[in-house]
Amino acid sequence: MNDYSKFLKEAEDMNKKFASIYLNCEIEPLAMPFWSWQEIQNGLDLRQEWEVDISLIPFYGDWHKLFCLKESTGEIVALNDDREVLCTWASIKNFKSCLSEKEIEYDDRPQIESASLSHDLSDKSNGLKRKH
Repeated sequence: MNDYSKFLKEAEDMNKKFASIYLNCEIEPLAMPFWSWQEIQNGLDLRQEWEVDISLIPFYGDWHKLFCLKESTGEIVALNDDREVLCTWASIKNFKSCLSEKEIEYDDRPQIESASLSHDLSDKSNGLKRKH
């Protein structure tokens, strides 16, 4: 961790500025905070339990989705819950260039796109109409 400890020690500071990241050409919210130095240190002991390759140093995520630093190369790797690589950045600099201050807003209101009645309900409805 020698060469990359400065980045890892300052990872938590990225929470103050960045709200999203460009991941495979799509902007996604950073829903969780970047880890503190102490959380990164504690995470090293959990890699085996969470099936994270020992060569990776997690610094963001909920242990289901993770951003990790590959110590041997300086690459940043995004992993999904199955530990498949979602995205790789060749360097810390490349990773940082994909961070964004943009807040992602979602329209949480449900919208009906289509509706249909079952034949039984339609028949009952027509029967009620005839009675009135």
